[in-house]
Amino acid sequence: MMKAGIRRMAALGVTLAVMLTASHPALAAEGRVNTDSLVLRKSASASSRALQTLGRGDKLDVRSESDGWYRVRYGKYTGYVMKKYVKVTGSVEKESSTEAASVRTLRRGSAGSAVRTLQRRLKELGYYDGSIDGDFGSETLGAVRAFQRSNGLSVDGAAGVKTLAALDSPSAVPAEKEPVTEKLQWFGSEGTIPKGAVFTVKDCATGKTFQAKRWSGANHLDAEPLTDEDAAVMKDVYGGAWSWRRRAILVRYGGRVYAASMNGMPHGTDTVGGNGFDGHFCIHFTGSKTHETDRVDGEHQNAVQTALKHTW
Repeated sequence: MMKAGIRRMAALGVTLAVMLTASHPALAAEGRVNTDSLVLRKSASASSRALQTLGRGDKLDVRSESDGWYRVRYGKYTGYVMKKYVKVTGSVEKESSTEAASVRTLRRGSAGSAVRTLQRRLKELGYYDGSIDGDFGSETLGAVRAFQRSNGLSVDGAAGVKTLAALDSPSAVPAEKEPVTEKLQWFGSEGTIPKGAVFTVKDCATGKTFQAKRWSGANHLDAEPLTDEDAAVMKDVYGGAWSWRRRAILVRYGGRVYAASMNGMPHGTDTVGGNGFDGHFCIHFTGSKTHETDRVDGEHQNAVQTALKHTW
């Protein structure tokens, strides 16, 4: 009876051991860094973002291996180190080809935590406005393509090794967001574009741009084309002949865009030599006045309202 009971207890112990093994993943192998300096990276690429620098003898939990890299845990970090610089005690599980592919290439139809990480990074850089849902759909596809285009990558919409490395890089180029067109209430804000400032003018009707420099102005802004080439563009906007006619324009300065109106007739003082423009021209903003009448000019204000409907 006693022997039979012992056998039953032993069998039960084996069963419990099997159950515990099945319900818990294998422990990570232990690794030690065998070089003086080893970079722990976010992904399995030498160009991936560095998370931490490890020293000789540092202990790591080695989770898996793939193509010359170990996936490891070090303190609060989980990342990748080059396999040849780590001495491992115990066996290390190899990533399946499916797992490795999912790490390297994310494309339309992909889903999961890796896609969520991708979406977060794209959102940080200003390319993605959608929800962080882990679903690689049309919005994520468009964001990846836009990032690739801005960062000189092949525009295929798939987040492969090169794209993921570029996303992780500190030199990743963020999305350039065009500023919203603003109404600039002139009186009280005359110094928004200070005297001597160089800014860019965009003609709303033609889309042509040129640079100008503020000379002075109190009731409105007095400006001059910056160069001979800028004056030529401005004259072309007016059909090849200088004119007092009001035109809706956008003025871009300091990363902001303001709705405005200009005339195209050289008059009065000029300070920029050799620019092909004998005098200066007037730029009006909301509520500005003419120098001659000291009144708000209706035609200029109508042009400002038209400019408010345009974006850069």
